[in-house]
Amino acid sequence: MKKNLIKRILFIVGIAIVIMVAVSIMIKYDVEGEKELPFSILKILLVSTVSSEVNDDAENIWNIDVTQVNDVYMYINKTSEEDITIKEIKFENFALNKKPEIGNVKLLLPTGEIDHLYDQSTQNYLNTGFSYFGGKIDDLKDLEISNNGGILGFRFSLDDLGSFVSNENEEIIYDGRLLSNLGVTIEQIKFSVSFDIVITTSDNVNYKSKLYLDLPIESVIEEGSSNKEITKFDNLVFKRVNE
Repeated sequence: MKKNLIKRILFIVGIAIVIMVAVSIMIKYDVEGEKELPFSILKILLVSTVSSEVNDDAENIWNIDVTQVNDVYMYINKTSEEDITIKEIKFENFALNKKPEIGNVKLLLPTGEIDHLYDQSTQNYLNTGFSYFGGKIDDLKDLEISNNGGILGFRFSLDDLGSFVSNENEEIIYDGRLLSNLGVTIEQIKFSVSFDIVITTSDNVNYKSKLYLDLPIESVIEEGSSNKEITKFDNLVFKRVNE
C-alpha cells in the first residue's frame, strides 16, 4: 500500500513539474517572442511635413488647402543565413489609440514614381490594411519589397485642417510652417496609431508583432519638415502565428 501511495505521489509531482515547465515556457515566449528571426526591422524613418493644394480663387492671392502628412519608411533586414526569402509583409488591424483634436487621419499607399509617390493616392487603407509582396527589387509604387530585405513605405495624412487664405503679396513656403498660418498647434494634431505587421517567409511561416507610432514629429511646425529615425525596438515582440 505504501509503495503504491509513494508511486502515485511521485507521478502527481512529476505531472505537476511538467505542467509548470510548460507554463513557464509559454509565459516566457509570450513575453520575449521569437529569439531568432529570419527577418527583422532594422529601422523606421519618419518624415513629417505638409501637402498642399492651391485652389482657384479670383478674389484672393492665396487659397491653399493644407494637409499634414507623415511618411513612414520601414527598413527590413535579413538576419538569417538560411535560404529563406520574404513572401509577403502584411499590415493590418490599424487603430487610432489617440485621435487628433482636429482633422481626419487617412492611410495612403504610394501610387507614383519616387518623386511623386503620393500625388495621386486617394484610397484610405486605415480600415482594410494592405500588403507588400517579395520581389526582385524594392518597388514602392507596385508595393513590392526585395525578397532578401529592403525598404517599404506608407503615409498617414491628416486631412481637413483648413485653407490658408490671404491677400498678402508674400512668398509662401509649402511645408509644415503653413500650419502656423492656420493657427494650428502641435497639440491639436497629435495622434497615436498602432497596427500589426506579419512577415511571411518563403517557407510559409508567419511572424507577427504590434507596432506603435506617435505622430507627427513635434518640431514639424517650427522646422517645416522634420525627420526621425527609430532604431530601438526593445518592446517589439514577434511570435509565430497561423494566418
